[in-house]
Amino acid sequence: MNLKISALSAAALVMATGIVQAAPVDITTLAGYEVVTTSTLNFSDTGWAGWSKPGKVVLGAKIISVGDSVSDFSVFKPVGPGTVTPFGYTYGANEYGFLFRDVGNGASNPGVQIELYFADLMAGYTITTSSSLNYSATGWGGWSAPSGDVVSGGGFAFSNTGASAGSSQFADGGSSWPHYAFGANEQGWVVQNGGISSSANVYVISFDAPASVPEPATLALLGLGLGGIAMSRRRKAS
Repeated sequence: MNLKISALSAAALVMATGIVQAAPVDITTLAGYEVVTTSTLNFSDTGWAGWSKPGKVVLGAKIISVGDSVSDFSVFKPVGPGTVTPFGYTYGANEYGFLFRDVGNGASNPGVQIELYFADLMAGYTITTSSSLNYSATGWGGWSAPSGDVVSGGGFAFSNTGASAGSSQFADGGSSWPHYAFGANEQGWVVQNGGISSSANVYVISFDAPASVPEPATLALLGLGLGGIAMSRRRKAS
């Protein structure tokens, strides 16, 4: 997994500077935030379907059709500009969305509805992709975002089209999964292999964290310190 800044380093940074990270991001407050529910998406003969919204970035997605769940798919992944789909479509500039592949190549799910969460294009938006992960005996694998990023979504793509996810979810600092515990400042996405021995790529949607802000007490101390420096300079000048 990618590792974020260690807990000790983070603590040292706070102690040395008095700076603390801003409160957790509420994505519903981001500029241009929008929830889009698709019409019923019909899968191609090979089981592929997708959705996008030009000029927006997709923060996440979920399956909302009755009877469908994440375990019905071998691919559930975020994509961006330049992505070439298996059904002959290329994502344009500033076009972001999600691609899906039905485990049964379309036979078991003739259609599905997806709910997607979009926002205006933002600084530091990334889709981080793992290498092909081999799952542990317990079926869990995962990946984390670059240090300092806020994670808003994720997904997966199994190498075996017959494989599917038993679970796919967000994980943050303090979360413990088989063979790995996320660090204090680490966020990512974890996926459970649904029972078929198969490796997978894990995707993490993230964006730059808000700028760190000083605590009120730190601001007060900083003000006193600057005042003291100013007084000291005046005395020297006199």
